Amino acid sequence: MRKLIGFGKSSYVVSLPKQWIDKNKLKKGDLLSIEEGKEGLLFRTNAPSLKDEERRAVINAEKKSLAQLKTEIVSAYLDNYNVIEVISDDLKTNAPEIRDMLHGLSGLEIINQSSTRIVAKDLINIDEISVKTLIRRMDNITRSMIKDTQECFDGIDHADSLAHIDEEVNRLHFLTSRVIRGGLKDVRVANSLGSNSFKLHSDHTVTTKIERIADNIKRICRSLNNSKLDKKWRNELKDIFRGIENSYLDVMKSYYTGDQEIALRIEETNRDRIIACDNFFNKHNHHGIKYTNGGRKGVCDFRAACGATTIILENMKEMASGVKYIARTIIGGG
Repeated sequence: MRKLIGFGKSSYVVSLPKQWIDKNKLKKGDLLSIEEGKEGLLFRTNAPSLKDEERRAVINAEKKSLAQLKTEIVSAYLDNYNVIEVISDDLKTNAPEIRDMLHGLSGLEIINQSSTRIVAKDLINIDEISVKTLIRRMDNITRSMIKDTQECFDGIDHADSLAHIDEEVNRLHFLTSRVIRGGLKDVRVANSLGSNSFKLHSDHTVTTKIERIADNIKRICRSLNNSKLDKKWRNELKDIFRGIENSYLDVMKSYYTGDQEIALRIEETNRDRIIACDNFFNKHNHHGIKYTNGGRKGVCDFRAACGATTIILENMKEMASGVKYIARTIIGGG
C-alpha cells in the first residue's frame, strides 16, 4: 500500500516500490507513461533500447567433448547472451563443428575467428520480434512435415528430408524460447513484445509441444522407411495418424483465434486418439504381420516390423499428448 500525497494545487504523488524501479532499471529523471485501464492505472517504462547492454559468455573448450560444448553454447544462447566466445589453445580440430553449432542458432553470426577463439554475435533486433509469428512459422513447417508423412505411409521415403526440415523447427524453437526467457527475466523485453509473464509462459508451452510433435513426425517417417509393414497395417496406422493430424490443426486454430470451445472439444476427444493406438496394438499383438526379406520370410524382419510398429504408435501417442497440452493451455486462458 502507498499513501497518496498532495503535490501543489493540482497534482498528487505516490511513491513507487524500489524493487520495481530496480527491476526496470530506472533512475531519477526517467520518464514513465501512464494509461488508464478498466482496473486502474497502468505504468509503463520508456525503456532504453534493449541493444544497449552487451552480455558476453566465454566458453572454454579445453578437454571438452563436442556434446558438452553444444550444451554450453545453446545454454548461453537461451540465456540471452548476445556475444558468445569459444576459446581454446587449439581450436583447429573442432572449429568446423563449433562453427556449425553457432550457425545453427538463429541470429548468431561469427564476427571473429582465430586459432584460439571463435566469437559470434547476436544480430537480432528484439524490438522487431513477434513470438506468435515465430510459432506460426514452426506450425507451418510442422504441417508440411505431416503432409510428407502421409506419403510415408504409402511407401514414399521422406525420412532424410524430414530430418533436415526438423532442424529448422529446432532453430525456430531455440529462438522463440530465447525471446520468451528474455521476456520472463526482463519486463522491458515483455513490454517490447506486447506481452506479459502469463502469456509468455503459455507461449513457451505451445512452442515446446510443437517442437516435440515435429520430432515425433520425423521418427514416425523414419520407422516407416526402415520397416516392411504390410499395406493393410500401414493404412490402419495412417487412419489413426489422420485423426491426430485433424486434432493438431484444430488446436492450432484454437490457439490463433483464442477459441476455447474448440480446445475443450479437443480435450474431450483426445483420449480417443490414445485408445485407437492402444487398440491397434492389442488387436494385432504383432500377429499376422506380412513381411518380406527378398521374397523370403524371416525372424529378423518380423522383429523389425514389431519394433517399428511400437515406435510409430508411441510417437503418435506422444503427438496426441502434445495436442492435449496445447489445448489445456488455451483453456487456461493462454
